[in-house]
Amino acid sequence: MKYILEHKNITMKLSDINGLNGVGALQLRNAFSSEKRKKSSIFIIITIFIVISTFFLLSLSSPHKALVIEEKKTGKIFWQREIGANDWFRHEYIHSVEKSLVIEKFMVDDTGQIFAMESWTRSFGAGLPYEQKGTVEMVDGFYVLKDLYDPIDVIHMMPSHLHRHTFHFEEEEIVLSEPPYTRNVIKFEIRDLNWYQYILLKLS
Repeated sequence: MKYILEHKNITMKLSDINGLNGVGALQLRNAFSSEKRKKSSIFIIITIFIVISTFFLLSLSSPHKALVIEEKKTGKIFWQREIGANDWFRHEYIHSVEKSLVIEKFMVDDTGQIFAMESWTRSFGAGLPYEQKGTVEMVDGFYVLKDLYDPIDVIHMMPSHLHRHTFHFEEEEIVLSEPPYTRNVIKFEIRDLNWYQYILLKLS
């Protein structure tokens, strides 16, 4: 009888130990899950912070500027390139009355201001560009008005499809007398770029 009771006590003690082991394992699992959730929450918070910080930094103004050609009516951008201080661009077209080539050259300063700098014409007929300032000289049959420094915020034009009209920047030539430019009122202007716009421009 004593042996049976002792055996029962041993069995109960083993059962208690097993029960305690089960509780301990459950607590361990809970603690592990809690730690995992905590780490997961920290990771999510850090990720959100990095994303928000990145968008904030990309939205900041950059020192870069772009020369943009866009359709005036819709605001659709047809062409854009990064442009810096003392960069030049020009357009060349056939005058509708004189039927002679006209070249107009522009320069951008370090603030992004556009200056009309030179006008090349075959004559000084009606409707041809003429400025009573700067200097005048003859170059290859052209009357060249130089050093005009006439500030322009936006250049507007409506290229005709009847005569060749081109735009030149660095080594690039754009034919304005062809779609999508022709028969549309287009404008040329300098725009400040934020870092996001600058990155997109460089990737395009």
